[in-house]
Amino acid sequence: MNIKKKSELVAKSLVVSIIFFITGFIVYGQDKIMTKNKETLNVYILEKSEKYVKYKMDNYFDISPIITIKSSSIDRIEYKNGIIDFLGNQNPRKDKPFGINVGGIKWLSSSGFISSMTMEYFLIPQLATEVNVGADSQQVLYYSTGARVHVNSNYSKSRITPFIGALFGYEYGYKFIQIPIGVNYIHKTGINVSVSINELFFSEQNQTTIELRGGWRFKL
Repeated sequence: MNIKKKSELVAKSLVVSIIFFITGFIVYGQDKIMTKNKETLNVYILEKSEKYVKYKMDNYFDISPIITIKSSSIDRIEYKNGIIDFLGNQNPRKDKPFGINVGGIKWLSSSGFISSMTMEYFLIPQLATEVNVGADSQQVLYYSTGARVHVNSNYSKSRITPFIGALFGYEYGYKFIQIPIGVNYIHKTGINVSVSINELFFSEQNQTTIELRGGWRFKL
């Protein structure tokens, strides 16, 4: 074998070695999934969407099955190139979905005032369901339930969102439909404040109210 052929073989072997080295680095490079249960998974990410993440275990990539985990159970992903993906968990409505609030409802056309308590939960950052109970000075029971649509995106970091909703309830023994329009603010500590104008549609008349409520939001 002449020197030229030997040089070509050496060059080819070197190229193949480099390719295998790079391929191995890419395949076995370590991504990390941090779950909301405080687990750290060393993995190789195959596919990611808003609903799920598919991966293989990094330490036995060749024989690892493809594993699927819900995106909602992940706190963040740390990729091997240093990029950190929070999967929208920086959205305060996704980070702290459950809230308890107290407040007051004031009728604009009269001196009527109701003290209220609310429990609400963000199913997604744009949609919150709630249950309200309250009473006025005459101990007349008020309650309602429904949902509010908040204007923001899954990856929004904004702590202020406008909203509109639809609720159904009873007050003074009469059924009503309530349409609230307002704004909501969530502080990084979990403090939650909302103010809204509400139109209440009774069977024979309409009433306009102003509502202010504040409380605390929690992680689940």
